[in-house]
Amino acid sequence: MLRRTNWECRPARARSAERGFKFSLPMLVEGPDVDGALFREETTLVYMSHAGALFPLQSPVTLGSRLKLVVALPDKLSQGKGLKLVVKGTIIDIDSGNREDRAAKVALRLESRYVIESGAA
Repeated sequence: MLRRTNWECRPARARSAERGFKFSLPMLVEGPDVDGALFREETTLVYMSHAGALFPLQSPVTLGSRLKLVVALPDKLSQGKGLKLVVKGTIIDIDSGNREDRAAKVALRLESRYVIESGAA
């Protein structure tokens, strides 16, 4: 029997037909850790599409948590104005890998709302 998986439930990195961008952009991640305390961590965006994002994260987080991403846009896109993309989403997958010293890769399902900010976030 064929197993059908809801598109929304599949991790962002497993969606081969989805168009997105693989790039390395600095960003800030904010949200609750596994104990419920708010954290802020600087990391690097690995992949982003209209529906999801993938990035490494040192802070321990749980599935279903909501995170806020503040992505610094490249100078060519922001025309030298230092613009930042602010978007929120829900964690749908955490790949801790096989090594303890490596950051976990977090997959986020993004909300359709976003904000473009000027300067510091």
